[in-house]
Amino acid sequence: MAGASVDNVTREYRPEACYLANLEALYRRDVELAARIDTLAFAALPAIEAARDGGATVRCAADDGRAVYVHSRYRPVEEAARLVGQLPEVDHPTFFVSGSGLGYVVVELERRYDQPLVIVAEDDPAMLKAALCLHDFTSLLDDGRLVFLTTDDPRSLHERLDPHSAVILLGLQFVALPHTRRVHAAFHERLRAQMTEFVRYARMQIITLLKTARVTFENVAYNLPAYLAGPGVEVLEGRAAGRPAVIVAAGPSLARNLDQLGQLRERAVIIAVQTVLRLLCRVGVRPHFVTSLDFHEVSTEFFRGVAGLEECTLVAEPKANWHVLDMFTGRKHVLGHDHHQVLLGDDAPPRGRLKPGTTVAHLAFYLARHLGCDPIIFVGQDLAFSEGLFYIPGSPIESVWAPELGRFQTVEMKQWERIVRNRPILRRLPDIHGRPTYTDELLTTYREQFEADFAATAQRVIQASEGGLPLAGTTVMPLREAVARYCTDPLPSGLLAPAGGTGDAAALCRRAAAQLERRIDEVEHLWRVATETSRLLERLEQLVERPREFNKLIVRVDELRTIIHKYPGMYRLVLDVSAAADLRRYSADRRLGAPAGETPHTARRRLARDREFVAAFIEGCEFLRRVLPEALRRVREQTP
Repeated sequence: MAGASVDNVTREYRPEACYLANLEALYRRDVELAARIDTLAFAALPAIEAARDGGATVRCAADDGRAVYVHSRYRPVEEAARLVGQLPEVDHPTFFVSGSGLGYVVVELERRYDQPLVIVAEDDPAMLKAALCLHDFTSLLDDGRLVFLTTDDPRSLHERLDPHSAVILLGLQFVALPHTRRVHAAFHERLRAQMTEFVRYARMQIITLLKTARVTFENVAYNLPAYLAGPGVEVLEGRAAGRPAVIVAAGPSLARNLDQLGQLRERAVIIAVQTVLRLLCRVGVRPHFVTSLDFHEVSTEFFRGVAGLEECTLVAEPKANWHVLDMFTGRKHVLGHDHHQVLLGDDAPPRGRLKPGTTVAHLAFYLARHLGCDPIIFVGQDLAFSEGLFYIPGSPIESVWAPELGRFQTVEMKQWERIVRNRPILRRLPDIHGRPTYTDELLTTYREQFEADFAATAQRVIQASEGGLPLAGTTVMPLREAVARYCTDPLPSGLLAPAGGTGDAAALCRRAAAQLERRIDEVEHLWRVATETSRLLERLEQLVERPREFNKLIVRVDELRTIIHKYPGMYRLVLDVSAAADLRRYSADRRLGAPAGETPHTARRRLARDREFVAAFIEGCEFLRRVLPEALRRVREQTP
């Protein structure tokens, strides 16, 4: 990694091959940043000073106005090696570097570690351009292993780092160039804090994926009858353009506004999260829409015993618990999902999608946006334990608590117990009134996603909850004021009337059943191939030091691998329901590194990795062998 785009380490930069190659690679990865750097004049770059060892350093102004050197004036290369040398040896080299400097630390990380991921926080484009002039980063950039964070906008951080979540979770180390304690120190402190928050967020996403991959598929498969029975949300696009929507969430502050909702149905599109459906119906409020996405069977309790839903429409992600869709008596719109295409092939009817929702409130917002509603008014959207409450008073949970209540155990005490159960992740933040309130790390993650969504939304968003955390991108006002200002005209008759059907439903179900029969045959074939592969890998471990026999056997393993890849859709599906195995294999690959210098020891390690992966693959096949026949039975039963 060397370059010579600074003439003899003088003050004159020249756009030679090193810089131009870096810029070309950066354009392929980050067009916006590359354009900013490209338009920056070389005269604006920091003045280079020669160091005694022939390297380079620069002076810049510290936050207090004093001059500070970014690198050693004597041995900047040795300084970077010493800084990196203090880091422990790791299996998964992933680094968050505060400050790019002239790039010496990035060079040293690439030199010392095998295929590191380097995330650099640097808000000075002139410094970045100087580094691109001095060192060849093309390999890092082309591989996607060098990521620049140039702003403290959390949305930008998530956009750049979401693709690297799994790698980051395998092990992240923080490296800070010394000058960042004095130069743009606030920026670097914010980025380190945001990086810590991102790790928490990524951990939650991965854990959720690992825990829910199979139940998600099971729900998608068992919800096929509802998916086939009617149109998706594509028929709702723009149906309520310019009309106000009121999203009813389940925060404790909803109690303040519950009495106003009954008067709004004729003047606003009411979208309720499933958590409050029973409560709303109990007080005489029938929402136009209710959203569902939770995979757990406990969701059925929000729908059990609720009648009179003929004028209410369920909008559900296909991963929603299948009992909910079976139980719901009103209209249903099931969103499209990648699994539908895999299961049904060309016979999968097209269904509209919304942005994946982390919570039912997110899904409700995406639905309101899809409908074209403006403004979108939130009530009960607290994202905090307002007034020391976990649930809104009157929630169904109180009936569960009833046998425990008495002189020494009140409802308030039960609410507080539910809050402090989250003690390790509790946080104390100011609410919309400036008063301290409890929230937790999970809720603040939801808040960040809402704020990113609001920033990308053309419609006005009103926070009328009158409690909970403030949300950037919203206008705060009481619900009465929002209603008086925006909910003045009655909704047109038939605005949300049922849309057309899906054609010949019976023929569609028959084609779907035929496709499921093919998938059952394919997974059976994959299971047999994987089972044979497992036996061969076990035998290969015993033949590592007998190359002739080993090589003969490996030919059959390669043949089996070729057969498996003839079914790319089902292969990917098996991996989806065996997500932990895929992650473990990736982790093992990172630990093993490049295959150069293969020894019997590393060969055994690779075979052990492959055996573990194939065992999990077989287990995934067995899961599908149980689920797919049941899904086929349900489709056949629902065929008109």
